[in-house]
Amino acid sequence: MVVPTAVPSLIQDPPTDWGAVGLVLLLGGTFLLGNALLFRHPRDLVAERFGARGAPLVAIREHIFQRLQVGIGFLYLLAGFGLELLARLRPPATESAPALPVFWVAAVALATVVLLAAGWLWTSRAFRGYVRERLTASPGELETDPALTREVGELFGVETSPEDSVTSYAERVRRATGLPPVTRSGPRETTARRVDPGSEA
Repeated sequence: MVVPTAVPSLIQDPPTDWGAVGLVLLLGGTFLLGNALLFRHPRDLVAERFGARGAPLVAIREHIFQRLQVGIGFLYLLAGFGLELLARLRPPATESAPALPVFWVAAVALATVVLLAAGWLWTSRAFRGYVRERLTASPGELETDPALTREVGELFGVETSPEDSVTSYAERVRRATGLPPVTRSGPRETTARRVDPGSEA
């Protein structure tokens, strides 16, 4: 009885089509770049042109996230072109046509979702920290600038109510941001005069 030393495999894994993976990366990078650069509401562009006090804090946070998308998009484009070059220079291992790399397509899509989610969380956390540092360096600014207080409250998810005054809303924003309370002798008296200028009449 002769025992064969090697049984030829009738079912072989098809070679990975790195050119197709590169095309998927190119598509993903193009989408990220387009989403960051083109998909902006015209109202935001008009507000940037005519805004006197600059872009609101939420818009600045979104701009930072858009820059992150641009970075990921360029990384995808470089990787995609590199794989396209690899597929062009690497000779095919077999004469059969390579199969669609479903695994790599799913991996690229999952990696994109994870990167964007992690990037948005990092952007929100880091930007809140920058705003907190700025407000810590200038105590009392929330009480003297109601428009800034509303922007900070929107950034940290502090909703307004009809019963709020400038001072009470600023206190709630301070608690939400973890800022120390201000003393009563400085900024609050100034705020009272600004909010109710006719009280001394």
